[in-house]
Amino acid sequence: LQFLYFIGNMQEHDVFKTKLRASGRDPVVDPLEPTGSYGFWEKFEPALDIIPRAIPEMLHKILMAVGKGLLVDPERDTLIVKHILAWTFSNLPLSCYVLWYADTECWTIWLWAALHFFMWFTAMDTYVLGLHVISHRAVFKPFIATPLWHYYVSVLGPIFGETPETYYVHHIGMHHSFNNFFTDLSCTMGYTRDSFFDWVRYFFRFLFVHGEVFQLFYGKNNKLLARFFAGEIGWALFVLYNFPTRPLPTLLVLVAPVLIMRIGMMAGNWGQHAFINPDEPATNFGHSINIIDSAYNRRCFNDGYHIIHHIYPSAHYTELPQLFKKDIKVLAEHDCIVFSHPKWDFAIVWFYLMLKDYDTLARHVVNIRDTYAKTTCKHLNTHRPRTHE
Repeated sequence: LQFLYFIGNMQEHDVFKTKLRASGRDPVVDPLEPTGSYGFWEKFEPALDIIPRAIPEMLHKILMAVGKGLLVDPERDTLIVKHILAWTFSNLPLSCYVLWYADTECWTIWLWAALHFFMWFTAMDTYVLGLHVISHRAVFKPFIATPLWHYYVSVLGPIFGETPETYYVHHIGMHHSFNNFFTDLSCTMGYTRDSFFDWVRYFFRFLFVHGEVFQLFYGKNNKLLARFFAGEIGWALFVLYNFPTRPLPTLLVLVAPVLIMRIGMMAGNWGQHAFINPDEPATNFGHSINIIDSAYNRRCFNDGYHIIHHIYPSAHYTELPQLFKKDIKVLAEHDCIVFSHPKWDFAIVWFYLMLKDYDTLARHVVNIRDTYAKTTCKHLNTHRPRTHE
């Protein structure tokens, strides 16, 4: 299923490129080409020359038919349905088996757990950025939108390390509302962003943020507050229900993924908002960065175009590279930092910050102004993570 789903996705990408060419808009060379996420198999970069095309064509036609019935924009969002179906028939059954049926007295529990973690790890970022897509835009048609939303966040969410509703409340209700300024509880200002000690402080604040969320939303947006605590309490009750009889599987399937996911998300958010421009710390140009020319964008719905996403939060993910190209002169005027590397994501940027490896960071800054010298790049990278506004 994962194999067919990957090939079907590749076909969708080919169809999209053909339509662009037919419209007279030839696709731009990567990284400015809108590409989808290839999910599970992307990380192994299989050769496509020897793969038969007949089955993928059949799969693509079926998925397009399903997409037309479920999606507001089936031409561009059938990929979401592909992911949901793939995870439903692979990750979900495996997680349920480990949680409720695997023999905890036998050594094979560790084999099943390893397989579960492998399947989860290779899809976790794609799941989160798929959640990002459906949080920002009305992807599903109204008659099915609520059931599919709850299935995505409440059924698939816990096995991918996301407690139900928490992401939406944090990201839409808080992060984009306050744009990494101090009211945003994941704000990176006030920290030295190349300090591991400061990042640990930041992480534990997020891990135990419930009281601050209550204080922020109570009386102002009680609906969001109710969604946040319903998801957090629901997940905790589900863990407590399973733990007495299945302690090890509960820790492996429900608890460990949440902790690891939150570490990854806080490292990623730190990387996205580490290079704060002291001249405009509260603007979308001043608090974010872009990563282009990276497999991360193909795997995770062009999330690397983070400045562009903050400027156009409702833009479809396939439009972000074109918007980047359109606005590149404006980004240059605002001294925005753009990294280019085929394997980087925001967690990698975080990692080099923790090492204080500014030389590596500077080597991969895109010279969008045509005026940056290597010393200038290094200065930007060393100065901005230490800006406190």
